[in-house]
This record gives sequence, C-alpha cells and structure tokens, in this order.
Amino acid sequence: MKELRGHIRSVLIGFIVLFLILGAYIGYSVTTNGTRWFVSSYNPVLKQQKENVKAGSILDRNYVVLAESDDDGDRIYNKDATVRKAMSHTVGDPYGIASAGIESFHAKYLLGFSGNIFERIYQSITMDKRIGDNVVCTVDSKLASYIYNKMGDRSGAVVVMNYKTGEILASVSTPGFDPKSIKEPSEDDAGSQLVNRATMGRYTPGSVFKLVTAAAVLEYKPELASKTYTCTGEVDYGEDGRVTCSGGAVHGELDLNGAVTKSCNCVFAQIAQDLGRNNLKKMAEKLGYNEDFLFDDLMIYQSSYDVSDARDIDYAWSSVGQYKDTASPMHVCMITSAIANDGVMMEPKLIKSVMNYRNFEYIKMTSNTYRRCMSQQTAEQLQEMMVNVVKNGTGKSAAIKGVTVAGKTGTAEVSDNKETKPHAWFTGFIQDEEYPYAIVVMLENAGGGGSQAAPIAASVLKKTMELIK
Repeated sequence: MKELRGHIRSVLIGFIVLFLILGAYIGYSVTTNGTRWFVSSYNPVLKQQKENVKAGSILDRNYVVLAESDDDGDRIYNKDATVRKAMSHTVGDPYGIASAGIESFHAKYLLGFSGNIFERIYQSITMDKRIGDNVVCTVDSKLASYIYNKMGDRSGAVVVMNYKTGEILASVSTPGFDPKSIKEPSEDDAGSQLVNRATMGRYTPGSVFKLVTAAAVLEYKPELASKTYTCTGEVDYGEDGRVTCSGGAVHGELDLNGAVTKSCNCVFAQIAQDLGRNNLKKMAEKLGYNEDFLFDDLMIYQSSYDVSDARDIDYAWSSVGQYKDTASPMHVCMITSAIANDGVMMEPKLIKSVMNYRNFEYIKMTSNTYRRCMSQQTAEQLQEMMVNVVKNGTGKSAAIKGVTVAGKTGTAEVSDNKETKPHAWFTGFIQDEEYPYAIVVMLENAGGGGSQAAPIAASVLKKTMELIK
C-alpha cells in the first residue's frame, strides 16, 4: 500500500509538472506568436481566454473608442453605425469571424498576455477577471467613415498611408459589416462582407502595374527610357492574338514617360520585350510580389507575378498588369509609398500604442524600414512621371488645387465577357513634406480608373489633409 501511495504521488507530481510546463508554453506562445495563434475564428483557446478576461479597448489615433468591454466582459462597439461598418475589417468582431481584425490578430494585447507578468498574477489573485490592455490604432475613424460614405454601394477598398512612417491612416473595405449584430461563427459564415478587400483581395492590378515595369526599365535598362516606340493601336503576335490599347486608342510615338502618362499598352509591350522577363520579375519581387507578408501589425495576402510558362503575348500583357498578375490594394499602396519615399518601402503600421488598464503606455509605434526597393534616382524619375499622369494624362481627375498630386490609373480587365466591367484603380500620393500621404482606390467592376477611382482619391486625400495633422 505504501508503495502504491508513493507511485500515485509520483504520478500526480508528474502531472503537475507537465501542467506547469504546458501553461508556461501556452503563455510563451501566446506572447510571442499571438498574431499566429489567434487568427482563426474557431480557435478554442481564444474562446476560452475571452471568458476569463475583460478584454481591453480598441481606440483610433484620436482615442475614439471603437470597441470596449462591459463589466460582464461582453464587447461593446462604437454607437455610430457608420463608424462600426467603416472600421469593421480593421477592428474585427467578438467571435473572430473576421480573423484578420485587431480583435483576433492582436488578442495577445487585448487579453493581457504581453504586459508585466507580476501584474497579471496580481490581477488573477485580486479580481474575478483579468483586465486586458488597450490598443490604440493609427487609423482615423472620421476619415474611415468619410471613405465608407464616399464608396456608397460599391464593392472595393481604399487605403491611405503615411509614406514616410508607414502608418495606415485608413483601411476601408466595402461592403462592411456591423460587429454589433454579427452572429457566432458557423460553417456558412463566409459572406463577401467579411472579406477584407484591402489586405485579402487578390485583384488583377491593370495599369497600376506599369509602375513596376517602368521601375525595372529605370533600374536595369535605363537606356530604354529615352527610346521612342510607336503605338499603332495594336501589337500583333500572330496566331496568339494582339495587345491593344484601351478604347482602340492610337498614341503614336512615345518614350517611357509618355507611355506612363497615356497608359499605352502597346508601347509597354514593346518595352517589356526589350527589358527581358528576368529583369521584370526581379523588379516585381523587389517590390514584394510573390512574397508572404506577415508583419507585426497585420497580415497581407500574397501578390503574384509569374511568367514562367508565359507565351510572348502573355508576358506582354503581364507587363501592363494583366495575364495572371494579382495584387492587394494594401500592397499596391506599399509600392506607391516606396516610390514617394525615394525608393524606401516602410513596414506598414496599424498599432500606434498599447496601454495597460492604468493607462501606462508600454508599447509605442516606431517606424521601420522594410527594404530599399529601388535607387533614389529611379524613384525620383517615377515621381515625375506620376505627376505628369495627373497633370496631363489619365489621372487628371485626381488633381487637388494647391498641392502636387502624383498618380497612376488602372483599368483592369477581368473577363472576356464585354458585359463585365473592369476593376477601376487609382494609386498616388501628395508630393509635399507636410502631407506625406499615399492612397489606393480599387473599385470592383466599376469601369475606368481615371473616371471612377481618381475622383474618389482626390476627395479622400483632401479630407486626409483636413483631419490628419
């Protein structure tokens, strides 16, 4: 009997040790890998932890409360329905259905796993529920609401970013959803309103990709920039088909600058041939194509550029953002920001600070360089071309009186069916040290980028100048 009791005691001690090791491992994993742990709406660990914690608040850059917990631990969202819907994909929902939102992606803060361990132990002893930390975002909810109203019933995304710091000032995906009335997750919860088009959308970029091709020319074969090409309205590839310019346009003789300004497919097809596939692929990948983006603050779905099995005509179409090219609006904004920032791509930032329940700020945003994508000279040349697009080219509708706006339009064909309208793109920035703002507007099946996306970009940039100081 004595031996049996000793054996039982040893087993119990072993279980206790294993339990402590498991607890320590979970705590460590949550703290260090929280962004990976909690990005599933069906994660039982997340659900369990939420039951034991009064989750911290989520606030915008001006400390407007977007989400908070009541005394029972239930989540309460901003009273304004427009704010809730405009911020829905950034904030997330109480069940983690919109898994890339702050509610899930930054659960390690909201559930209190990143603060002082001794304070957490103290809380667990003295309180019924542990109190999580408050997360302050870089986004402006007033700007997001303005964008949401501007988008109306159109599906798409708008991203505004400070290209000097990487701060995301607005990230709006439409249609949005109301986290106040969202239901618990089920197998059928995969509606389009839950998709964050800004970060998860993989869209044909159309002519905004011409910035990548132009960058490759300037970096690897700069002699081609001054070479004159002739646009006759089409480039013939025999039995494989033709590359044509939008609307049957014939642009005549153009150099690279002119081709960007007029958004000439035919000249870009010829330039791409002289440039070479390897050079274009190399530039695309320097700018983040074919790359997984899992930053500290957010996750961005991979953009794609692949011409490994492409025919000559396919490669030509790829140089103007067609063929199999895909990109997310957030990634396009990162590329545009790199051009505006003299060739340096900044890491996108969504979290401005993290504070404990006593309002002690223990994490504060710092700007991080992601990589240099191109030389300063190349970036400056692209800047000049993009300024010309807005002054004299396809992006005139993006002009703002009193400031210099640079940009590029895109009209992305997504179907052989002529009844299906193309996606409308505009990407650009304000060339002003006082207003270092880059923007991307993408509208699904809306028509021309110059006529549809560019005017929205102009109005949003003006509002950004008013609100962000």
